[in-house]
Amino acid sequence: MSTSTSSQQQPQDIITQVSPHQQDSFNTTTTTHTTGTDDQSDVGGGGDYNSIIHLNIRGKEFTITRDDLMSLPESILLCLFPNGVFLDVNGNVINNLTEDDIVYVNFDPQTFQYIINTFYQAQQDLIQMSTNTTNLTPVTSHNNENILETKPAIIVLREDLDFYVIPPFERLNSEQMKQLKLGVSIQLLKNKLIFSGLGYKFEDDEDENEDEDGNTHDDKSSKGLGPAEQHLFDMLCSSGFEVKDKWGCRSLEPNKCVVSSLSLVRLKTNPPPGETPPDSPSLDPVTSQSSTTTGGGGGGNGRSRSRSRIAQLASSASRAASRSLSSKRNKPDNSTQTKLLLFWRKPARKCWWSHDWVTIEIDAPELFKSMKNVNSNRSDSNGKDNDNKMSVKVHIRRVWTLELSIIGVQ
Repeated sequence: MSTSTSSQQQPQDIITQVSPHQQDSFNTTTTTHTTGTDDQSDVGGGGDYNSIIHLNIRGKEFTITRDDLMSLPESILLCLFPNGVFLDVNGNVINNLTEDDIVYVNFDPQTFQYIINTFYQAQQDLIQMSTNTTNLTPVTSHNNENILETKPAIIVLREDLDFYVIPPFERLNSEQMKQLKLGVSIQLLKNKLIFSGLGYKFEDDEDENEDEDGNTHDDKSSKGLGPAEQHLFDMLCSSGFEVKDKWGCRSLEPNKCVVSSLSLVRLKTNPPPGETPPDSPSLDPVTSQSSTTTGGGGGGNGRSRSRSRIAQLASSASRAASRSLSSKRNKPDNSTQTKLLLFWRKPARKCWWSHDWVTIEIDAPELFKSMKNVNSNRSDSNGKDNDNKMSVKVHIRRVWTLELSIIGVQ
């Protein structure tokens, strides 16, 4: 895929020009114009898979072949196209997509660049692996036990964090609340450690706001994790994640109290010998929004109503996987990989709530003055730190989506 972005920071509504000489990710195949009359409004429907698709992602333009686009994990495609269709600049469905059309996508462009760079590197590794074998045909069997040994695999972990700032006192105006939310978002963006959101308690020398990158393994007997969280933590750490790993991309959604994070980690095919494989984590299967709702944001209530039934299905799948592994206890290296196959093309979701006090620094003299007056009769200091800082209570809803993507499998 060839991509181009403007070298200067521009407003999100300005479309940057595509530079034909700049090439960043994915192999660009021979361009063929799509002239058929097949309905191509659906993201995965019809058309020449070698055709070029032009994407405008919040003002930054990318080009990608339909085949490369459809090879991305389902959980990512659902973020790019929540309704399962291509939209033009006015939000209308593009019924017959041609190479002259531009598809507009509401997604973070830096995250998209991170995605295509990661998958491009995995494709290059697949080509190198293929040169050592004589069989270059794609694998089509879903029951191939050695598929993770012969194909690169990427663990896709996404976090959608919604935060709700509790007003420190009554009668705050909209501008004051906006400043509070902005201050909270800045602090949340600073915390890039993946497992801090899961509840992992780091030691004092592993502060969640530290700047340096720590890639060494730490003691996995974490504190503060429940059984389900511990299983998920163990499985991820035995598959390629590090305890102190940070999100590959973390950004604030425009005009929303939502922080989106993504991490793409290559699956370790050979865990250390003797390491006991973790149990399967408790996650809920993810269903396409377009199949459950006609709106872009109305899928949440439907999923909540059927959550118990979905949880039962996920639990049954985990038990079935555990039973299938009972006869392979002498092969611990393959057990974790087999469990991860439960998430191949079947993304699963885990949702939970938490709350905390977040110390923010904002420039709002009148807000601090009101805060001082309110807190003057209080014995605690939860609402006030000093003249430049303030602590506010924040409720946080996190949704983790986990999926396994295997490169070169049709």
